[in-house]
Amino acid sequence: MSDNFQNTLKALGKQAKQERLAAEEAAARKKQTAEPDFAKEMAGVVPLKQDNRYIPPRDNTPLKPRRQQEEALGEGNYFYVGDSILDEPPSSFSKNGQGKNDIRRLQSGHWPVVADVDLHGYTQEQAQQVLNEFIVFTRKRGVCGEIIHGSGLGSSGYKPVLKTLVRRWLMEHPDVLAYAEPRAGNDGAVRILLKRNKYSGEDE
Repeated sequence: MSDNFQNTLKALGKQAKQERLAAEEAAARKKQTAEPDFAKEMAGVVPLKQDNRYIPPRDNTPLKPRRQQEEALGEGNYFYVGDSILDEPPSSFSKNGQGKNDIRRLQSGHWPVVADVDLHGYTQEQAQQVLNEFIVFTRKRGVCGEIIHGSGLGSSGYKPVLKTLVRRWLMEHPDVLAYAEPRAGNDGAVRILLKRNKYSGEDE
């Protein structure tokens, strides 16, 4: 192989290499021109401030109603007595000085019964709340009402829990003047005499 031919091959190889490099540089310049500069594109964007507040996980626990006693005590205007007194109260009671006259009139129907309430099925706390509302309701209409509390024969140990509570409650309530069993031998209910409302026309 002659020297001229070898020189020609070297020259062609060198030229091919230069052309390849030039093509790669051209391709790189074309790519840079086609792809936008991210920093330039984001130049007018204001970054959001980072919020470091703690967001607690959502509580999906079902809501539980408050106990009836807590709801009633929260009202603030209800009258309540404790359940520590276990002695059974008397079948009739009067505290306004009339004594037997009030009791006799209650039993004879001297005052019309303007409202009655049946406490069967209520807990002690619920019964006291109902009684408070019953007193207000009755005083708006007259002075006499009837409360059915049951004899308590089905209570644990045959102790009349609700009957005892109701009668103790009536003995201590400031608006109750007297109570009496409406009929002889019927200890499952009491008829009550209330203080006369100044807006009521009932005569004591």
